[in-house]
Amino acid sequence: MTVLELRDVHRTHGAGEAMVHALRGVSIAVQPGELVAVMGPSGSGKSTLLNLAGGLDGPTGGEVFVEGTAISQLSRRSLAALRRRAIGYVFQDLNLLPSLTAIENVALPLELDGMSVRKARAVAAKALDDVAISELALRFPDEMSGGQQQRVAIARAVVGERRLVLADEPTGALDSQTGESVLRLLRARCDAGAAGVLVTHDARHAGWADRVIFLRDGLVVDASGPLPEAEGLLEAAS
Repeated sequence: MTVLELRDVHRTHGAGEAMVHALRGVSIAVQPGELVAVMGPSGSGKSTLLNLAGGLDGPTGGEVFVEGTAISQLSRRSLAALRRRAIGYVFQDLNLLPSLTAIENVALPLELDGMSVRKARAVAAKALDDVAISELALRFPDEMSGGQQQRVAIARAVVGERRLVLADEPTGALDSQTGESVLRLLRARCDAGAAGVLVTHDARHAGWADRVIFLRDGLVVDASGPLPEAEGLLEAAS
């Protein structure tokens, strides 16, 4: 079953002369085991696409499906449950809770979904180990560097049995070596059967993807297989 499908999706903001068309009839499908990179210039609709895919925003036209379920048909409670259980999201601004330690931040979605605290913390500890910061489990976000916080956010996105992982510039605060390890983890999760969508400006990072989609002015202007073909197309899309 297709994990994520956007079917003729439109998203507008504002009205009249102030109306902005963030997405204009975008259709994509992401299969289990597939990592798709989304590239394009600033303002092309990349983050809007990711917000719609994660159920954080709704389309003004078309439909978004996660594992065959139309997101717009879900109640607020059902949508929240879907996000906790099936969708992992790495935000640009991380969205870590400052009053929780690293392990508490990572375990939170599992606990909210009914998992015991003890089991959730054990699963969260494994996720922190996977991103090589297990020693920071008891630190609060303001006691960590930006790169360390980024890895906590990534651990939270992949913890448990998430079947769809959405990442908005997940390596932005990381050095090149740590960034490569994060992309390797994302790639491994997809190889294990999850579907992933990676928004990135970096053609090298898009090289980890199975295919690359290019947006410009809210439209899909091109798509390709893995890089190096993507680098030239990105320049054309800019």
